[in-house]
Parts: sequence; structure tokens; C-alpha cells
Amino acid sequence: MLRGLFLLLDRLFLPAYHLVRDPVLAYFLGTFLLALGCVVLGQLLLYLIVAVNRNHTESLLAELVHWNNLAVEAVERGEGEAYRTFNQEANQVFGKLFFLHLAQSSAFLVPVPFVLYWMQVRFGAIEFPLPFRVPFLGNTVHYLFTFGMLYLFAYWFFGLIKRRLPFFSRWERRLEETGATVRRMRSLAEVLEERVRLAENDRDRAGKNSA
Repeated sequence: MLRGLFLLLDRLFLPAYHLVRDPVLAYFLGTFLLALGCVVLGQLLLYLIVAVNRNHTESLLAELVHWNNLAVEAVERGEGEAYRTFNQEANQVFGKLFFLHLAQSSAFLVPVPFVLYWMQVRFGAIEFPLPFRVPFLGNTVHYLFTFGMLYLFAYWFFGLIKRRLPFFSRWERRLEETGATVRRMRSLAEVLEERVRLAENDRDRAGKNSA
């Protein structure tokens, strides 16, 4: 099974390493293209998972806003017990959202193990000398290091251009719309600011009356 997977990956990945003749340049160009492919495919998988869970996510977000705003209103009324109850409910919903987001984000990295498996077989014995000794790395690096650096660069590069690509820009707007519900959440800072403002007004009135 693994051999069949490797042969399939060979057909998919090897052409990226045959674009130029220089072997070193071919390696780095091919690895960058694989890293970029991982980023793009990971982004597509993330969109798919978000789309599948969209209704559930929006339901949790609405519930979070509901309990949070009730907690803030309880603080405004000075109801400490009600605040603790509502805040506990909000924290539970926030925990569900956090782990859902974590699970969805992991889809972004799904393509990476397949590429690393293939690179281990193809380039596992290759070492690249460094101009000086680096702590924890030594004098040479292997495919893991080069892929990691190029993956970070590919992630940064794709982040710059994806909003200019019709399909990806449309999905990025959808993600922003999904998160717009959170902006309806009231903050305890609003209550504190209001109380500070009222206290300052009371002091000003008291000062004028005493004068």
C-alpha cells in the first residue's frame, strides 16, 4: 500500500523537480512548488470543513453572544450571581468554539505529511552544508529544514496574493461574514467606561454645587 502511495506521489511531485537543469536550483524550486501546493490544498480543505460546519459554527457564535451580553447586562444591574451563571455558560460555549476552530485549522496541514513521506524516501540521504555551525542543527540541514523554511515562505507568499484571486477572495469574505457575529458582543469594558464617565460627571456636579 505504501509503495503504491509512493509511486502515485512520484508521478505527482517529480515534474516539479525537472523544471530546470541545475540540480540544486531544481531541488529548491521543486520543494517550494510542493510547499505552495500544500498551502493551497490546505486552504481548500479548510474552506470545505468550514462550509460543512458553517451552520453549527454560526449557532455557537450566536449562543456565545447571547450569554456574553446577558452577563454584561447582569453586571450593569449589579447582579453578581446572575453574572457568574451567564459567564459560565459563555465560557462553555467559547470552549466548544475554540476546539472546533482548532479541529478545522488542522485540516490546513493535512497535505504536509504526504509530502514529507515522499521527500524522506527521495531526499532523506541528502545534506546541505551550512556556512557556520548552528545550535541544534550542526553544520548541515536535511529535507525537513529546507521544506519547513520554504513552506513558511509559501504560506507568506500565498497570504499576499489570495485576496486577489477570485475564488479565494470570495471565501475569505465568507469567513469574515461568519465572524461578524462576534462583533455584536458587548464588553465589560463598555460597562466600566460608562461607570467611570458617570462617576466623573457626579464629581463635576458635586464640585459645582460646593462652589
